[in-house]
Order: sequence, then C-alpha cells, then structure tokens
Amino acid sequence: MRGWIVDCYADPAQDAMVTWLRTNSGVERLEDRRFRPAFYVWAPQHRLAELKTSMRMLGTAEVSEERRRIWLGEREREVLRVVPSSYDQLTPLARTVDRWGLYRDYKLFNVDFRMEHRYFMAHDIFPMGLLEYDGRFHHLDTPYRLDYALPDLRVCRLGLKVEARQRIPTMEDRLLSAHLNDTVLEGEEAAVLEDLDRTLRRMDPDVVVTDGGDAFYLDYLQARADLHSIPVELGRDQGMRQAKGKSYFTYGRIVYKAPAHKLRGRIHIDSAGSFMFDESGLHGVIDLSRLSRIPVQEMSRLSPGTAISSMQVNEALRMGTLVLWKKNLPEDFKTAGDLLVSDRGGFIYEPKVGLHENVSEVDFASLYPSIMVVHNISPETLRCGCCPDSRRIVPEIGYPICEKREGLLPRVLRPIIKRRLALKRLAKEGGRHADAYKARAKALKWVLVTCFGYTGYRNARFGRIECHEAINAYGREIMLQTAEMAEARGFRILHGIVDSLWLEGDGDGAAFCSDVTRRIGIPLQLEGVYRWIVFLPNVSTGVGALNRYYGLFSDGEMKLRGIAVRRGDTTGLVKRLQGELLEGMARCVDGRAFLENVPVALATTRRFVEEVRSGAVPLDQMIITKRVSREVEEYSDRKNESLDALKQLKAAGFRVPPGEMIEYVVLAKDRRTKPAQFLDGDEAYDEGKYVDLVLRATSELLAPFGYDLERMRAEVARPG
Repeated sequence: MRGWIVDCYADPAQDAMVTWLRTNSGVERLEDRRFRPAFYVWAPQHRLAELKTSMRMLGTAEVSEERRRIWLGEREREVLRVVPSSYDQLTPLARTVDRWGLYRDYKLFNVDFRMEHRYFMAHDIFPMGLLEYDGRFHHLDTPYRLDYALPDLRVCRLGLKVEARQRIPTMEDRLLSAHLNDTVLEGEEAAVLEDLDRTLRRMDPDVVVTDGGDAFYLDYLQARADLHSIPVELGRDQGMRQAKGKSYFTYGRIVYKAPAHKLRGRIHIDSAGSFMFDESGLHGVIDLSRLSRIPVQEMSRLSPGTAISSMQVNEALRMGTLVLWKKNLPEDFKTAGDLLVSDRGGFIYEPKVGLHENVSEVDFASLYPSIMVVHNISPETLRCGCCPDSRRIVPEIGYPICEKREGLLPRVLRPIIKRRLALKRLAKEGGRHADAYKARAKALKWVLVTCFGYTGYRNARFGRIECHEAINAYGREIMLQTAEMAEARGFRILHGIVDSLWLEGDGDGAAFCSDVTRRIGIPLQLEGVYRWIVFLPNVSTGVGALNRYYGLFSDGEMKLRGIAVRRGDTTGLVKRLQGELLEGMARCVDGRAFLENVPVALATTRRFVEEVRSGAVPLDQMIITKRVSREVEEYSDRKNESLDALKQLKAAGFRVPPGEMIEYVVLAKDRRTKPAQFLDGDEAYDEGKYVDLVLRATSELLAPFGYDLERMRAEVARPG
C-alpha cells in the first residue's frame, strides 16, 4: 500500500510500534513487534567485560560490542549496545547502569529519544512523507523537497459550550452543545454526547483542532461521557496518550504548558497551546514534522528549538555519531581578560530618540545561522585538534576553526537557509500554493531564530558556549563593517541592533545592500524606506529603547514594535486609543505633518479621558491581562492586583498555575480587582486607574516631544 504516516507511537503493553498510514482510500493501522530499541554505553576498557556480564544478568534481550563514535569528529571506540527486554525497561535500565558508574565513570548514549523518532530513523522514513509498505517501508519522498504531495487531510474544528455556573467551566458543569465545523449538536447532554460520537465516526477527520482541548475540554468531555456511561472516542483507536502539565522558565518569564492529549490514529492540535500552529498553521507544522522526524501531533506542541535539536540529532546519527544522554561539556578555561573579550553580546547602536525622516531599514537574512554556515562554526570544528594553524580565526577572540571538515551545525543549517529563501521566493511569485509556501517559510524562520540560542544553552545536545561567543564576534565584526560602508555612502546611523540598521539619508539603499552582500557573503536586504520613524525612550532612563519604535513606510504601511497596541496584556481601551492615534499619524506624509498632528492626538486622548470618567466604557474593554509568575501562596502579603484576583479564584476553587494568564478589572470600590470571569456587567470600574492607563498609552507615543506622564497628567487629564 502507498500512503503517508499521520501518527506513530509505541504500545508498551504489546512491545510494538503502531503506525497509522493515510492512503488515498482510507486509513490503515500497522503494528510492528519486530522493532527493538537500544541504547549504548561506553566504559573504560578494563571495565567493559565486567559491565557486559552484569547487564546480561539483568535479563536484557541483547548486549553486544560495537565500534562507534561517541562525539563529533572523534575516532570510533568500543561501546556496548544494549537492547532491553521490553520497551518500558529502557530508561530504568539506563538509570541503573548510570548508577553503577557513580554517574561519572560510564557514558550513556541514545537513551532519551522519543520511541517514534527511533523508529523513523531506523527505517529512514518521516511523518507526512509519501512511502510504500509491503511488510517493509520504502520511502518515495525526501524531507527537503520543496513541492511534495500530501494527502487530502480532513480537518475538523471541535468546540464545546459548557453551562459554567461559576463563570469558569468545571468538570461538574453540564454540556450544552458541541459543534464540529458547521454542524451544531444540541439537546440533552446524553444525546449531545451520543451525536458527537456518531458524527465523528461519520466525518472521520484526520485532524481535530480544539481551542483549549489540552487544558480542559478533552478531559471535561471524557468526564461527562463517563458520567453517562456513553463511549465518546475522539481517536481512531481507544484511549488517549496523555502527559503532565508543567510550568517552566524561559527567556525571562514563567510559561505554563498544559498536559498534552494525543489521539490515536488522528492528529489533535490545541490551537490555544500551539505556538507553531498559531504562527505557521498546519502547513508549517507539517513541514517541521517532515524535517525533524517528529510526528505532527507532537510537533504542534513543541518549540522550534526542539525541532532544530531533533534535526541535529538526525544528522549526527547519519554521520555515525552516538548522542550523549547527559551532556556535560564544560566551558574552556578562560582568564578574566579572556572573558572580558569573549563574553559579549551582539552589536548595538543606541537609538537616537525622536522623529526622523527618510530612513532606510536594512537587515541581514538569517545573520547568525548564516555566520555558522559561512564560517563553519560547530562544537567539533571550533578549536579542533586537527587544525592548530588554521587560517580561519574568529575575530577579536582568536579561536581557530577547522579547515578540513564541515561541522554538524553548518550541515544542518545550510539546507534550511537555502530552503527558506526558496520558499519565500515561491510565495512571492504567487499561485495556488503561495499560502502554503509562506507558512512553511515562517516555520523555518523560527527554527533559524532559535538555533543561535541553542549553541549557548548548557543542556542543548550540541551546545557549546565558545560557539555562542564566536558567532557574536563575527556578528559584531560584520555589523561594524556594514556601518563603515554605510557612513562611506553618506548615511547617518540612527540605530543598530544585532542584524539590523536604520540609516538616515538620501543614498540608494538597494545598491548599498547589494554592495554589502557581495563583500560580506550574507544577503543584506532593504526592509523598506520610512517617510518618518519615531524612536522611543526607555521609561526609567530616558535613553533610546532598543526595540520600541513606530514609523510609516513609503508604501503607507506602518511598522510598530514594543508599544502597547502590540503587547498581549494591553486592555481593549488602550488598544482602541493607540489604534486611533496611529491611524491619524499614518495620514502624515512627512515629519512636519506629524508634528502638526500632535495637538490632534492630545485632543483624542482628552476625549478618551472623558469617556472613561463618564463610566460609559464597557467592562470588556477594561480587562487587564497578567501572567502568573508563582503559586498564590508564594506571593508576599503586600498590595498586589494580580494577587487579589488570584485569591478570589482560589476561594472559588480554581487554581491558576505559574505561567498561565489571568484577567481582571480594577473596580471603583476600594480599588479591588475582580476576575473577568466573575463580572456581572454592572460593576463600576476605577476611573483613576483607567485614566492613568490612557495617559500612559499616549505618553508612550509622544514622550520624545515633551509629553511625559507628568505633563500628560497636568495638561491633558486636568478636569474642564
């Protein structure tokens, strides 16, 4: 049979791999009991025989000696290949061996791979890739193909309407209705459940999309079905694969990841908890799934960093290198002077606060990934042992780079960069597949954005801090060269950050980009020319904020960064205000017209202030959104709006884990907060609080022109 893998997972009870193949005539379930996963152990030569005997006594299915590379670029060594007696014994057995080696004497490899990932690599297949099956898999596709055939996937959106007697749905609340795409199922709860199960079987979707399915609705649906003893099966086979929810710290904030609910034989995507689906849609998720060899259902819940890490693992395995379980690659010794030179970030020109005209914005396409490819930066190529006299030297810090072989990271990134550029070109050409090309290119953008950070992440499988330092050093050198070329052409540099420059002047931006591209070897692109742009100050210091500005391109498009209307925690009231202000500014054809518009912006703000004071603004525009950073008991007792709302939610029986968002309104009475879900609609909001938010929103845009918050309070908010 010929088809595409839509789902794959291990069945530990049967010690088998289950694969669901979507063919043109239906779906086939394949079960493979022949596949046996393995991990590898390196031990000092004098302990290898003893270890081999000990593991055989544990009842392992197979222990054999092989020669394998245990790190990139190294020679092969003797290792033990260990095949556990059952799937669920793999990790416990690896932990036992690690304990025998006192967590330092033995090195373990290929331990923590996903079982389906092992299966795909063993058979050289990948999700959503066309293949034939005749008892063995024969792939008819390649992961990096630009145009590839896909099955006609049936996508169904599932939504539930819950009675929610406490305003927030609970497991005890009655199911009022369900909808599957345009089909609405209503009536008594038991009847709705029966209709839902029957309609799902009739529609037989390949993909089920929910909004909050992982966080609540799939567990709720199961609970209501159990209450009525009515079987409701969302997958093509019984049961769901579930994982625990968790809160974790990333990029300076706490994030909550809801427990995954993965169906069997169907793809469940929770749009509320999938960054990649939100950014690039189903086409983008499928493309990353093919490249990373992570099933679509799993990929939708993972980060682009996980995708690039999986691609690196795939390439390392293809190169014949085992993947260390608990990487512990220490930073090379450095003197204080070395650290001062090497431990630096990307290039920054402090922005010149204020209004500027005729400004060109230029940026490098995938600068850091391109540096890694062009300069062969990888953990095994940096300061390698085979090229001590290398002519490739990292600027400023002097690390030599291997000249004899291409590193792992460049091997992985080169086709991704090439692929993204090709997809962007195809999307620009148009045609019926243009949207799919655009989605795939956007997914790859996030992979490339992430890959640099992983080089300096201590837990990354192939991270090494010296790679991070080298990339930054090359980045600074490239941006300095670009800045010098810009000034030689008569441009004035207004701002620069990592891979972008804002240049004021009448020079030919396109010709400048072409010159830099030829000299540097990495494409520099003209993002656009602004009629005017405003760089905003840092609220606390007054110096230019690195990523807060707004401006009008020559084609009439506005670009906004870092201001309230772009942030997810902004109230509807403030978004409406800044939207009106920016709409007026967008009609200003030059800097003079912009300055003449400032009194109009102040008048608009006064109108909003009066609207707030009248008490007529709907409560749904006053909702403030905040991310919870800790459990309610961990907050101090000081006055805190978020804490007040959290305590009310807890008193009503609802827990908000760290990383989740809460919504509330500040009320007039004692400036107390009230969770948005508990609002009756007739509460009086605190006028002073929301007038202040209005003033802050306008001051944010007009601060460079003397309208700081104090002046706004004195002149704009003054009654009468």
